[in-house]
Amino acid sequence: MAYSAIILAGGRGKRMGNREKALMVINGKPLIDYVIKSLENVVDEIIISVRDKSQGDVLKQIMPGYTYANDEFENKGPLSGMLSGLTLCKNEFCFIGACDMPFINENVVKMLFRLSEAYEAAIPRWEDGFLEPLHAVYRCKSMIRESRKAIELGENTIIAPIFRINVNYISIETIRKIDPDLRTFININTPEDMEQITNNIDQ
Repeated sequence: MAYSAIILAGGRGKRMGNREKALMVINGKPLIDYVIKSLENVVDEIIISVRDKSQGDVLKQIMPGYTYANDEFENKGPLSGMLSGLTLCKNEFCFIGACDMPFINENVVKMLFRLSEAYEAAIPRWEDGFLEPLHAVYRCKSMIRESRKAIELGENTIIAPIFRINVNYISIETIRKIDPDLRTFININTPEDMEQITNNIDQ
């Protein structure tokens, strides 16, 4: 089965001083490059979701050769980015991740694809019920339908459409069997995170 992946890169990085997160350099490479390398052996197409054409043009100069999706709805957050990317997917299932997650584990992604096949999504869930919707697999048609509906209803949170689809919730313990330290979920939100990641990227 062929699979797709969407990398969400449209955030404005406010906690990073409004820097373009995807292009922040770690050990000589843009942050998004680490995400791409984690996914390119798992999926058949990679779509980079950006907030607008201007941002897309900047990223294309640094990271050419990928499909770019511009937000269909302005100022609706990651849900709009998810929807715009999903509409361009050529395959039935798509992994959605963020551009600031440099340690995505390809074997965890493979497992999520496998566990999504009888469902409309496979989403990791922590013991306290917290979900990881930006490290998850979705059936494209279902998520497009429910994301568009949620935005039209003014429900712009990432989880709004999730409760309307048939989800296989994957326990963190299941993921820990593949990635014991759960590095696959690490993301960068602050300069302090960036410094720590830079010191550990090759470990």
